[in-house]
Amino acid sequence: MLIILGATAAAASIAVVCLVFKIVILKISLREIVTSAKQKFSEESNVPIAPQSRDKDILKLSDYLTEELDTVIAAHRKFAAGNSELKRAVTNVSHDLRTPLTSASGYLGLLKKSGLNEKQSEFVEIVEGRVTAMKKLTEELLAYSIIASDEGTLQVEEVCLNDCLEDSLTQFYVAFAERGIEPKIAICEKRIYRKAGKDALSRIFGNVINNAVRYSDGDFTVGMSEDGKIVFENGAEHLDEVSTAKLFDRFFTVENARGSTGLGLSIAKILTEKLGGTIGASWKNGRLRIVLAL
Repeated sequence: MLIILGATAAAASIAVVCLVFKIVILKISLREIVTSAKQKFSEESNVPIAPQSRDKDILKLSDYLTEELDTVIAAHRKFAAGNSELKRAVTNVSHDLRTPLTSASGYLGLLKKSGLNEKQSEFVEIVEGRVTAMKKLTEELLAYSIIASDEGTLQVEEVCLNDCLEDSLTQFYVAFAERGIEPKIAICEKRIYRKAGKDALSRIFGNVINNAVRYSDGDFTVGMSEDGKIVFENGAEHLDEVSTAKLFDRFFTVENARGSTGLGLSIAKILTEKLGGTIGASWKNGRLRIVLAL
């Protein structure tokens, strides 16, 4: 009996050792798969995931992950190529439009000086307004293609956020007055400095403020706290949570607004992220809130 019990215990011990060894090998194989998968994805490599284990289930898992990652990598490459092609097309179209629009502006100027009657002058003013709007849209398209490209690096220096925000608000004084908006401004007294590009900051602030001027229900509030966080808020009953989530998507416009490419907030987001900051929007109870942190 003792011999049988001893043999059983020995067999159980061997089984436990084998099981522990099997688990250790599986854990090592899984770590290899995770490491290889991360490397394959980050490098967009075509090399398959190949763990040292010969276990059938481990090999099936590695083959499946290889196929899925290859699909994801191919889709990413296709997206990147399409994105680059779109940016090149936007750049080319913008350049192609600038010359004829500039010529048209010149001829309109000459036409205005040629002794037109009242009705003719009215028509020329309308055409001139459309040409000016087209020139503005063209410049915005060109700016987006440059900013969104890898070549669009920023020159940074120490900038006072208070001064830059105040300057941007001042530039919209006339626009606010035309819309009957009396902005409520609350900028902290403490001077806030950041390593950033002054031109980039001005464009970020300008694009966000311009969005408020264009779509506000008639009010506008901006506040900056001592931690450098800036909050823009305005009434926006025409928005909802779904459309708010798309505000920073390129070419998205609210109600197909005329004279807008839908690139203003998209440019603001790209520039903010290049400066190492964050920007986001939320909508609640008919009010749009954009928070910028640098």
